[in-house]
Amino acid sequence: MKKEARVEFGITITRPWSKEMYAHNEDVAEIVKETVSQMWVDAIKSAIEDYRDEDELGNLYCELDWGQASDEMERIQKAITYYSYSNQSIEEVAEEVEETLEDMPLFQLKELVEELEIKLDKGFIGFN
Repeated sequence: MKKEARVEFGITITRPWSKEMYAHNEDVAEIVKETVSQMWVDAIKSAIEDYRDEDELGNLYCELDWGQASDEMERIQKAITYYSYSNQSIEEVAEEVEETLEDMPLFQLKELVEELEIKLDKGFIGFN
């Protein structure tokens, strides 16, 4: 007896993945990257609020070291890069986080959604 095809978000799940599955997952990946990027920016803004001078927000951002990062910044950073930092500036860590997020493959983005408990209207398909 032939197994019934599974359908997720209106797309039939196939092995190997169909072009439609790849396109769907790439769309979800862009949403995830935008969402996580905004979470990251919000965490940085919140963390540096206590250190900023009205005229020098950018300069202070560069001068703060990672030891002054908030718990939320560390949570997001570890979910993306999988390791800890100690003697870097927030700017150096931010560059690494942003580059890693931009280059992250689909399966890791799916894990990132789970790790950061991000709620999505449509999720990744074809990983189960």
